[in-house]
Amino acid sequence: MSRFLLIVLVACSGAPPKVEPTAPPPPVAADAAAPDAAPDAGVSAALANAPAWVFRYATAQRTETWTLRTDAGQALLVVDSARGTQRYTGTATETADAIALDVTTGSAKLALQCKHVKRALGKKCNDTKAPKLDVLDCYHPDFKEPMPFGPAPGIEYAVDEHCNGYRLIAGSSSSDR
Repeated sequence: MSRFLLIVLVACSGAPPKVEPTAPPPPVAADAAAPDAAPDAGVSAALANAPAWVFRYATAQRTETWTLRTDAGQALLVVDSARGTQRYTGTATETADAIALDVTTGSAKLALQCKHVKRALGKKCNDTKAPKLDVLDCYHPDFKEPMPFGPAPGIEYAVDEHCNGYRLIAGSSSSDR
């Protein structure tokens, strides 16, 4: 038994092995930790800041506000409603008196033909005596009547106890105020 104790004592009495401390691995850079992101699907700053043309459709059943911006062949059309916001992007092909819009949300496509016209518009509904203002009459292929877009705050087609037709959205400029 003394031999066994001697062997155990000799085996356990040796100096501990030298362990060299090692530096921790370098941290992973934040951009290397995530997979490559998809390119920014946003619009250019020039398009986002282009003048807004607005059309609002307002009835008891539905209210939608359509905001159109164009710049250098690009188009941004934002439709706000009780169901949320749809953002269409695409092209705007301009001629001297018209703009052809071809836009998409990615899952829905929309094509509008817009013409520069003058319309008598005021704060009163269907005011034929109001001054004629520059507007974009935009035609959807499924509808006979245009959606008239005016410089922000824009033009409204309203059906309520006070109006059944077109008028300027409150805050629009007009000499009949």
